[in-house]
Amino acid sequence: MSEWTRRKERGDRTALWLAAVALTVALGVAVIMFSMAWGEAPAPPPPQVVSLEQVQEGLTWVAEKVRPSVVFIEVEGKPSPQARAPQSPLPNMPDLPEPWKRFFFGPGGPNANPPETNPQPMIGQGSGVVIDPSGYIVTNNHVVANAAKVTVRLSDGESYRAEVKGVDKLSDLAVIKIDPKRPLPAAVLGDADKVKVGSFALAVGYPFGGSRMGGRFDEALHFEPTLTLGVISATNRQISSDMPGRPFRDLLQTDAPINPGNSGGPLVNIRGEVIGINQAIFTSGLSMGNIGVGFAIPIDARTKKIIKRLKGGEPVVRGRIGVSIEPVTEPIKHDYGVDHGVFVNDVEKGGPADKAGVKVDDVIVQWGHTKVTSPDQFVSIVQGTRPGTKMTMKVVRDRKPVTLRITVGALKPEELGQVMPQTPPKKLGLSVKPMSDEAKAKSGLEGGVVVESVDPGSDGARAGIQPGDIIFRVGGRPVSNVADYEKVTSKLKKGEPLTIRVWRNGRYLTAQIDSLSR
Repeated sequence: MSEWTRRKERGDRTALWLAAVALTVALGVAVIMFSMAWGEAPAPPPPQVVSLEQVQEGLTWVAEKVRPSVVFIEVEGKPSPQARAPQSPLPNMPDLPEPWKRFFFGPGGPNANPPETNPQPMIGQGSGVVIDPSGYIVTNNHVVANAAKVTVRLSDGESYRAEVKGVDKLSDLAVIKIDPKRPLPAAVLGDADKVKVGSFALAVGYPFGGSRMGGRFDEALHFEPTLTLGVISATNRQISSDMPGRPFRDLLQTDAPINPGNSGGPLVNIRGEVIGINQAIFTSGLSMGNIGVGFAIPIDARTKKIIKRLKGGEPVVRGRIGVSIEPVTEPIKHDYGVDHGVFVNDVEKGGPADKAGVKVDDVIVQWGHTKVTSPDQFVSIVQGTRPGTKMTMKVVRDRKPVTLRITVGALKPEELGQVMPQTPPKKLGLSVKPMSDEAKAKSGLEGGVVVESVDPGSDGARAGIQPGDIIFRVGGRPVSNVADYEKVTSKLKKGEPLTIRVWRNGRYLTAQIDSLSR
C-alpha cells in the first residue's frame, strides 16, 4: 500500500471521529436547551398510583370480557281486551315507611301504554346475558312475563326474534332462545356462595331501555351495554314479591348503580363471572332511579339447577309440606322451651305435614341432619328437597322432642307461576278460515280467506291486519282458499319484505311488511 493511500485512510478516520464528536455535542446542547425550556422529565408515579392503574386496567378487562355477552330485550306484551286502570308493578311493602313502598322491578313489569278503546301492545324493555353460544339467554321472569313477542338485540345491533323456553315466577328467572347466525360470546356463571360483603360488583345492562321507549340517551352508540361499579353490600336479603307469603329470598344487595332497564342483566365479580341477575331497586319515593340499594338473584348451585331446567323447557320442581310457620322469638323460646327452630302456626289439612303427624304449636328444630334456624332457611331447604323424598323431621311438642317421618309433596304449577314453552307462532301471526258465500257476494271476490284472529305483536298485527279482513293475495300470489294461504305463507322467509292484499268494508287495502320477523 502506498504512503499516499495510508495518509488518506488516516484522514478519513479523523474526519469521522470529528463528525461523531460534533454530533454528540449538538445532541447534548439540544437536551440542555429542551430541559431549560420544558423543565425536568416527570418523575415516575409512586407505587400507590401504579396499583390504582392496575385496578383500573382490571376493571377495563372485565368490561371487555362481559359486555359482548349482554343483550337488550324488547317485549311486546299481550294487550288486554278490555279497558282497565293501569296496574302498578310495585307490590305492597307494609314493613317500610310510605316513601319507601315504591319497589321497582324494572321495565318488564306492566309499565305500559294507558288503556285505549283499541288497546295497543304493551311495550317493555330489559337486559339479558348469553349463557350458551348457541343463543340461550338468562333474564328475569318479570321482563318476559305475558309476552306476545320478544326481540333480542345484540351489542352490535343485530336483531333476533326470541322464544321463551321457560320462566319461573318464584325465583324470577327466565331463559329465552334465539337462533344467531354465528356462535355468540357466552358469559361464565360464577358462584355467589363465595361472595363476601365488600367484594367488587359490576352491573352490566341497558339502563332506561331502548329507542322504542324514547329512553336511550346514546342512540348513536346503538345497543352498546353500560357498566357500573360498586360492592356487595349484603347477602341473603329478602324482599317482597307480588305473591303473598312468597318473598324473593337469598338475594345479593349491591350499591352498583342499577336503573330501569338493567333488569335481567348480569352482576359480575372482578373475574368477569356472573354472580347474580339484576332484579330490583329501592327508590326514595321522589325518583324511580337508583339510590344505591339494588338487588340481584344469586347464581349458585340452586339457581344453576333452575336455569338448567328452564333451558331444557322443563318445569322447576320444588318441595312443600303444607305448614304455616313463624320465627322462634324470645317469648316462644321462653314458653315452648326451645332455643332455635320455626314455630308451626297452622297445618294444611291432608297435606304432607298433616299426614306425618305435625301439629299446630309444634316447633320444627331439625330437617334431616340440618339444624333449622329461621323460616327463610327452612323454606329454602324444603323447597330444595325433591318431591317424594322421605325425610326425618324433629319437632319439640309440649317441651318434649318428637321424631316424625314425612314424605315431601310438590308445589303446584299455579303456586310456582310456571310457564311452559310457547307454541311456535304461525306465520304472520294470523288465523284464517274459508270465505262464506255471503262474504264472497259482499266483497265481489271469487276467492280468499277470512282473518279470524291476529296474534298481538306479530308481523300481521304490525302490518295492520284486523279480524274480519279478507286476504286474497299474499306476496303477489293469489289466495283462493285456506290451502292456498298455508302453501304461500309456508314459503315465506325471514327478513324478506312482503305485501298482503285485503278487502275490508268495501275497500281494497295493501298491508306492507318491511322485513318478516320469522
